[in-house]
Amino acid sequence: MTPRNLKDAFSATETAHCKTIDAYARGRQIDLARSIGGRAKVYLDLCFWIIAREVEDGTENCDASRELLCLLRSGVSEGKLVCPISESTFVEVMKQANTPTRRIATAQLIDELSLGVSLTTGRARIGTEIARFFYSCNNERNLYAMQELVWTKLSYALGYVHPSLPNLDKATEFALQKSFFDKMWGISLSEMIETMGDVGLPFRNEIRQSASNIDADIKAHMPTLKSYQRTYRDEIVGGLDVCSDLAADVMASMAERAGKAPTERGSPSWIECERMCRNLLIAAFQKPGTKQALRTIHALASLHAGLRWNKMTTFEENHFYDFEHAAAALAYCDAFLTEGFLSSLAHSRHTGLCDINGCRVTANVDEALSIVRDLIGRRSAGNSDGKAG
Repeated sequence: MTPRNLKDAFSATETAHCKTIDAYARGRQIDLARSIGGRAKVYLDLCFWIIAREVEDGTENCDASRELLCLLRSGVSEGKLVCPISESTFVEVMKQANTPTRRIATAQLIDELSLGVSLTTGRARIGTEIARFFYSCNNERNLYAMQELVWTKLSYALGYVHPSLPNLDKATEFALQKSFFDKMWGISLSEMIETMGDVGLPFRNEIRQSASNIDADIKAHMPTLKSYQRTYRDEIVGGLDVCSDLAADVMASMAERAGKAPTERGSPSWIECERMCRNLLIAAFQKPGTKQALRTIHALASLHAGLRWNKMTTFEENHFYDFEHAAAALAYCDAFLTEGFLSSLAHSRHTGLCDINGCRVTANVDEALSIVRDLIGRRSAGNSDGKAG
């Protein structure tokens, strides 16, 4: 869902009357978010999904690991927590061997513990954060909270694609799109895997090449790194270079709502709007509050800067997935169970990433057990019973 499609997403009084597939999808997202609002969000990196899978098949016999899976299960069944996935989880599961003990077993656990809940794509979250930031700066009232706009079902973990039927009248097209959406909304990861079979990931070669290019660029500029803060600012600038089109989309939507003709994408006026938005957001990051409002960009910039500042680290393909996991969890979840490298980056005094959302991060199974137990205890005290819809 792009910012342009979210042009009314932040006004709670407007959404119910929209009759487009984007508005319908947004409404389902908001309903889902509210259904899980009382649950703690415990995000498992792939390494913890593998631990859970190995406990399930009996190849992992650690007492703490067994207790952790048991606690996660009871927390989910009692309405105290949920273990959402993200697009990176989806992709990494698809990279596993398509066998009953690997990909299929992992998917079955994800279906159980995630309740079919995923975060929207990283790019969608960035666009939504930018949109909400601009609307807030424009003194818009009655806005949805970000926690109501970032959740979807795992069938849409890689983004929304709606069938287009331009030869039909709008009402019929919308009815068919809505029917297709509802069917997809309820599909489990296990069903998707069965349907997809051994379809490969066509973009893996491009990702490897991108990782190689980034690593070469890091090494080339390593002598120029003078401070973490300067490195972080460089990453913010680079991130906003990539996201300036999303910001221009939001500006176009705001102009359209004000009764002005939208700027044509790619036109000189559009390009100028992108440049203006980029510079505006770079300046905004000088204020501490912007890191909260645009938390996904902040998290990704901090992770990349932290890796660059540790000058002995090589940037590899898996870092793309690692950083997407971390940005998703740190920005919108209560706990992030991950590997040591990401835990160290999150706890680094330079990044301060655990402060974004109060997310508790660990790579240690015993610590994970303690965190999950505490989160369940807090929800028990509050008598929460959130159920995913």
